[in-house]
Amino acid sequence: MRVATAAPGEAAGGVVDERSVGDLLLDADVTAREILWDPNPGTAKAKVRTWGEVVEAAAELWSAIPDRTRDPSMARIHELTVGLHRTQQRTRWPGHGEPDPHLESVASNLARATELVSSRRHPTAPLSEPGHLDSQAARTRIMHVLYVSAHGVGAAVRQHARDLQRTLDAKHRLAPGESVSQARDLTARIRTTERLAGSYLQDRWPAGLLGQHRDPVEPARLEEALARWDVQARRSLAGPPSAANVLYTTMIERDLTLGSAVITAAAAGGGLSGAQEHAERARPALNELEVAWGRLGHDLGQLTGRQRRIDAELLHAGSEARAALREITHDLGGLASSDTMAGRVDLRATSMELQRGLAAGVDLAHVVRDVVGDPQLTVPARGARALCAGSGTDEGLGAWVNAGDLCHDRVVPLPQAARDVLVDHAGQVIAAAATLDSASAFLGGGPSPTLTPPSLPGRAHEDRAVPGPVMTSPGYGCER
Repeated sequence: MRVATAAPGEAAGGVVDERSVGDLLLDADVTAREILWDPNPGTAKAKVRTWGEVVEAAAELWSAIPDRTRDPSMARIHELTVGLHRTQQRTRWPGHGEPDPHLESVASNLARATELVSSRRHPTAPLSEPGHLDSQAARTRIMHVLYVSAHGVGAAVRQHARDLQRTLDAKHRLAPGESVSQARDLTARIRTTERLAGSYLQDRWPAGLLGQHRDPVEPARLEEALARWDVQARRSLAGPPSAANVLYTTMIERDLTLGSAVITAAAAGGGLSGAQEHAERARPALNELEVAWGRLGHDLGQLTGRQRRIDAELLHAGSEARAALREITHDLGGLASSDTMAGRVDLRATSMELQRGLAAGVDLAHVVRDVVGDPQLTVPARGARALCAGSGTDEGLGAWVNAGDLCHDRVVPLPQAARDVLVDHAGQVIAAAATLDSASAFLGGGPSPTLTPPSLPGRAHEDRAVPGPVMTSPGYGCER
């Protein structure tokens, strides 16, 4: 569902979010799927705390979208979640704490989409047939977001309950505030939500998305978004060092690398660039860079903790870059085919634009390494110790983190062992980005550069040069 004419919203600092309803729903869907990659039991409580916000935002958006059929599916899920919230208040499980960043982003996207729909919807205007199909597609996407989110939350809580049971069997006691029975009961109730959402999607996913409205892709959108991201990333990273800003930068760069791999593969398959060069050089280099950004992002993810406030302008520049790329690479329930992408944009021109972005990424990787190596970078104590413990470095006589700081999870300077890990992994990103920059030189699909300079009329360069005294230059690497 795309509302291109919707009034853009403003966040703190007057930053304008120019994404459409379709962009926001797709971002929410992709973000929800990322939860499935890592059902970490350590994040189970945070996911449970944020789950209610996701359902509440989905229910509000569902109500804002006009519906001829008055389908009660969302109302049932919403009532189940309200009852679950009452139980959490009564049992005080999972208790107070930090929200899950992925689900928090999903809820934020759904809430923003509700603002756009509500601001443009006429309460009494009849719904046309294309509008009806578009609204059905939007509801299908919303329900899929809930279905995937419920599965991710349930998987994390189920694993958390198993870990608690093993601890109970071994020690015959649990830490205050923990409960195996509450975790198991919550798993069963979330599974009910997952089944209700799955039954709605039974005959609708992804067929229900066929009726969604899509405006033609604006040719300059990706170019402008990449340029804005490149400039804003450097500006934000030039300020006081922040683990949240660096983590968000690595996430966006990883997504841009993945999107570049999809588009360049489509261009190579369509004969717009060398297929053999792509298979032998560019594709392995793209994969290596994606892994390098992901590895660094995993490290930084352990360090953010409560420091998850991202610079508003950086956040919106990254969101627009993602949206501009996914507008080309995604279709219905997954990635678009090569023919579909070729029908939306000029793949050769898009590949060249992405090549310029990848070339700029080499310098951005250097900036990231400078930030993670900055002695002024501070992080939560528990995340710092977790990264140090996973580095394989011996703690020795001196503790990585003070015990008091660790107990209260205070913000501390990044320990040297953790800094060494980050700097090393950032160096791997630099090496992979440089390799890709070299390997992607053919993406434009044009002729190879001429090695011999063309003959020009007039005197030779040596004849035109101004003579000067003969001096011996210092050797390479010599400093004076």
